[in-house]
Amino acid sequence: MKKICLLTIIIILFSLDITAEEKPFNTGRSSTKALLWSIIPGGGQIYNKQYVKAGIDIMAESLLLGTAIQYHIQMNDAYSLYKQTHNHAYYDEYNFYYQQQQNMLWWWATVKLLAVLDAYVDAKMFNYNEKKKKLDLEFEGLGMSLRYNF
Repeated sequence: MKKICLLTIIIILFSLDITAEEKPFNTGRSSTKALLWSIIPGGGQIYNKQYVKAGIDIMAESLLLGTAIQYHIQMNDAYSLYKQTHNHAYYDEYNFYYQQQQNMLWWWATVKLLAVLDAYVDAKMFNYNEKKKKLDLEFEGLGMSLRYNF
């Protein structure tokens, strides 16, 4: 878990575009803001106006964290029963719920990392279609032409 958190922090720090100036006529999205909004489940996708992706991210993160919390509660209950009875069946149950909780947390971290990366890429590519119109590659018969519009 520490490695994923460290990797996420490194990605955020290297992707901050501190020297870039926002131009008033620019209708694009700031990748830095998208990364920061990604702290909230679905926030980066909402910032990029990707509402379906935001809904999927919110549901996935909520489901994974909720399941991890449920496993944590069951794990604590099993450990309490083990301490009271010293029955190894309860300790095995505790280990099972611990492993399940860890799995859910790893899946949540993976989904969170993918959501952050998705928000970053969407912000960078927000005006892609408008920028793409400036450069046009055309195929005519056996020939090919490249046109750049100013």
